[in-house]
Amino acid sequence: MKSLKPATSVLKQGEQKPPSNPQQSTKIDKYKIIYSKKAESEFFVDNSALAGFTGERILYMAVRELIENALDSCETFSILPSIKISLKTHDQSNDLWILDCEDNGTGISSDKLPVAVCSFLTSAKYMEKQQRGLFGVGLKMVAAFSTKDTDFPIKVWSKSMEEADECYFELRTDIGTNKPIVLLKKQQHEAESQIEGPSGFRIRVVLRARLLPITKNKIYDYVTQTSIVNPYAFITFETDDGVFSFDRRTSIMPTSAKEILPHPSDMDLQTLKKAISKYSGQKISLPKILCYSFQKLSHEKAKEIISNANLDFDLKDTKISYSEHDLIKIVNICKKTKFQNPNTDHLSPIGREILTIGMMSEYTIVSNKNIETMHSSNSKRDTVMANEVKKLDQDKDDRNIPKIETHNIGVYKSNFSVKVLQPVLTAYTSRTGVINNRPTIIETGLAYGGDINSFKLYRFANKIPLLYDEGSDVAREVVSEVEINKLGITKKQAKEQFSTNKESKRDRVFEVLPIHIFFHICSTKIPYKTAGKESIASEGELKYYMKSCLSELYRKLSTQIRKELKLMEAENKMKLYKHYLPFIVGAITESLGIKNSKLDESFSLLIENHLTKKSSVVDYDVVNDSEPNPDLASAPSLSLSHKPVDLKKRKKLAISNNVSEIKAETIKNTKSNKTSSNSKSSNSNSSLVVSDKPKEKGSVYKNKHK
Repeated sequence: MKSLKPATSVLKQGEQKPPSNPQQSTKIDKYKIIYSKKAESEFFVDNSALAGFTGERILYMAVRELIENALDSCETFSILPSIKISLKTHDQSNDLWILDCEDNGTGISSDKLPVAVCSFLTSAKYMEKQQRGLFGVGLKMVAAFSTKDTDFPIKVWSKSMEEADECYFELRTDIGTNKPIVLLKKQQHEAESQIEGPSGFRIRVVLRARLLPITKNKIYDYVTQTSIVNPYAFITFETDDGVFSFDRRTSIMPTSAKEILPHPSDMDLQTLKKAISKYSGQKISLPKILCYSFQKLSHEKAKEIISNANLDFDLKDTKISYSEHDLIKIVNICKKTKFQNPNTDHLSPIGREILTIGMMSEYTIVSNKNIETMHSSNSKRDTVMANEVKKLDQDKDDRNIPKIETHNIGVYKSNFSVKVLQPVLTAYTSRTGVINNRPTIIETGLAYGGDINSFKLYRFANKIPLLYDEGSDVAREVVSEVEINKLGITKKQAKEQFSTNKESKRDRVFEVLPIHIFFHICSTKIPYKTAGKESIASEGELKYYMKSCLSELYRKLSTQIRKELKLMEAENKMKLYKHYLPFIVGAITESLGIKNSKLDESFSLLIENHLTKKSSVVDYDVVNDSEPNPDLASAPSLSLSHKPVDLKKRKKLAISNNVSEIKAETIKNTKSNKTSSNSKSSNSNSSLVVSDKPKEKGSVYKNKHK
């Protein structure tokens, strides 16, 4: 019987011939490593926690990213933002939500829109500039999660300044290739337009997520804190519970951020190669390339750096090529060279006036319908309905500013009430520093007393609120480490005056104070700990600058607290004196045999003058460091003290007058005692009540014993 030979298979191109020995094949498979490549979209979807899109935070992060993009789009061309955002239930049984966001920003041109919405790591924000977005991931994550969990298309409307008509897209994200899938594209004329105003952007997505109560509160907090730090924005927020409108409280916008050249101290090989390739093919020498590509680097300084790197260059020969070894020498020289600090004029801080407006008008969302609320405008108390959306009166500085035509989109009735805080004191300070070779501005604000009854820490970075991971943030470390004695108050006094539970030993001292602390950090590169942008790391001298700001605010606040402590001490002493004053006056008048009215008046004046002098020892400097505000000026605790009256002279004069009257009356009574000795015994049994009749010597003591 013939043995059957195994069939020989034809090898395809690229395949290897299998080994003849089976044992050898097992060894090869054992040590074989397979390499594969992931698309950017697939990587971020699989590792969504890096961008903050975890299970319970998906809706919060989606709302946050859309609002940030809307604000950036408006501020690019100094457009007063008008944003309408809606989060409603689509299918409660399947946890489906419809998220809709519309703004009046610059919009996106139709040829770039699909890539801008669906392709990861594609953004117009990859530049050296202060902006809210940083990684080009937020909007793409929203689109990718909608594609991954639902079969609904992503609907986008855009009216760009570059195009006349509005464009409409229905998109999906190809997660495997990081490319957009265009399901529908069409141009919409004015009759079909969905966007009000000359330009804007609108997106509607369906997301699958669970909305827990804590997440819902975080979304509310994010919208309210966004209104605090951006009081020039008009925001309409719509949910299943109703609609709430955050009015624009000022028309003043911060100076727009500008793109800036990198600092030479932050130079690396990749940055230098990128700068050289930008001018490839042009007749520009290496010193000029360095001068054009980096700030604070003059032409003479660039030539000096190249000479110190022992490199030959000819200013006339622009075709000289440098190896990576040569370029790394230039980088090392720049690392050791001391340059001027980078510019800060390209940054866009909030500013004293805008932050003070935000601190003075914090919103609190309360789920009650048609509640009348109070707001203060020009030192007058006006009652307004929360469902009315009207422009507040501008400050005096605002009246001289030309009015900007803006379009508010989506004005609806509000089913929430608004609480506008009126603190007793507000203060502001700022510091400018260099963190990781990048200019950074640290702004700090403080609001104390009034409607504020508890401690709260507000954290902002590039005008966006940070709500999660507070415990690991550098701001929390600063608040914990700055000592309470900066306020001029001991821990015991702080707990006695402000703590609701005075026996609790767990309360941190700064947490019992009725203050709100605001930290805002603006820079071209914020040192976030994660891509989710929820907490800031302590890098360089950042903590030092923040401590310096907070210490200065504590010193300003100490004046107000010392004043309140003195007044409280004076009130307590006044109560004590008033309690014992009748007994003292009664004993003295009975021993002298005079009326108690004049002596009572003299003692009352003496006590009042003494306590007034004690309570006026406070150093009445200007406590409020914010811009002049009529509401603050009317607050009694903020009134500035004039030079104290010389109470010593006043007290001596008043007491001497009363004492002289008492002496005269005593002499008169003594004379009458000599002529009316028979009437002594009749009055010996009288009580301690003061009488006009003269008394026998020692009668008071006899009556006391009786």
